[in-house]
Amino acid sequence: MRIVALGASGNAGREVAVLLGPVLTASDDLVLAGRDPAKLARTAGAVTSPATVTTARVDVTDLDAVRDLVAGANLVVVTVSRPDLVADLARIVLDAGADWFDTMLSTPGKLAALRALAGEIVGKRRCFVTDGGFHPGLPAVLVRWAAGRLDEVIEADVVAAMRMDWRADTLADSTVAEMFDEFADFDLVAWVDGRPRRLRWRECPTVDFGPPIGRKACVPMPLAEMDALPRRYPGLRRCGFYIGGFGPAMDYLVLPVLMAMAKVQALRPAAIRLARWSFRRLASYPPPHRLVVRLDATGSRDGHPATASISVQGEDGYLLTAAPAVACLRGMLDGSVRRPGLHLQAHLVDPEPFLRDLTAFGLEVAGDVTSGV
Repeated sequence: MRIVALGASGNAGREVAVLLGPVLTASDDLVLAGRDPAKLARTAGAVTSPATVTTARVDVTDLDAVRDLVAGANLVVVTVSRPDLVADLARIVLDAGADWFDTMLSTPGKLAALRALAGEIVGKRRCFVTDGGFHPGLPAVLVRWAAGRLDEVIEADVVAAMRMDWRADTLADSTVAEMFDEFADFDLVAWVDGRPRRLRWRECPTVDFGPPIGRKACVPMPLAEMDALPRRYPGLRRCGFYIGGFGPAMDYLVLPVLMAMAKVQALRPAAIRLARWSFRRLASYPPPHRLVVRLDATGSRDGHPATASISVQGEDGYLLTAAPAVACLRGMLDGSVRRPGLHLQAHLVDPEPFLRDLTAFGLEVAGDVTSGV
């Protein structure tokens, strides 16, 4: 099998390649593709795999070069942050007869571009998986885990927060620009009282994540995987993904300025420079580092009130993105979750083996179910 990894010279792409390597077999070929040959060489040097590992310098804006690269591929893994190119890249992958997996953020534009190809994807028996990683990619898996342990799930809020070093100097401009697009989509809407509702700021929860993160004010973050859950579980009265901020100075002073600048195309380069400086100075922390994703669900089991709680934690933000991605990729490669069509990672995977894989990849997973009398 030939696997092409677009964006393997980036931070997340490197972690995905490192975890994916041991999953492959001696009959596989893994092509690490990106713009920076030196970074690709470092990524290749970090990969331990029975597969044949090679590198290819390619700029994803050069669509002809991408088309030549993915010819003959079985699977294309896209970790590059270019949602504006998804329509073109997905078309190239589909025409090449390959499957697709991406870790880009859950933006309306990206999802619309992929959904426009949904009929062809099914017709060509391809498996396209989007919204891979941890946000998106993990929150709805935790809700599905809880739903498998409760007879009915009524409330299922997932919260997340982080204390990390953003490695701001290594962030690609496209990654920062993708963050701007994500922030622009924030509208404080969550599933509350059995319907989507825009929350007031005072309704947003403050959550104690324990040391070293502490208490964080959290806001709802739109994710397609969470929006789909009320249809899957009609008894849900409350459901959302809430994420903690970067820190007071970043959240309340810098981000509003960045968002205003990002809306003016001529100011985008300056906004990216300011963002990189801000992530380094105002949002990055010395060790200890910690990222936490946690679900506290309520419902019923055996006719009694019950709760189901589960958390996924780690110290490396890029590992927390790569581990869920490779857990899904493993299922695509071995056929256990591969189905023709367009899928969200969180709704495609089987929660049990998926969470076991996260533990095997070095994350901390702990769950508990309690029933009342």
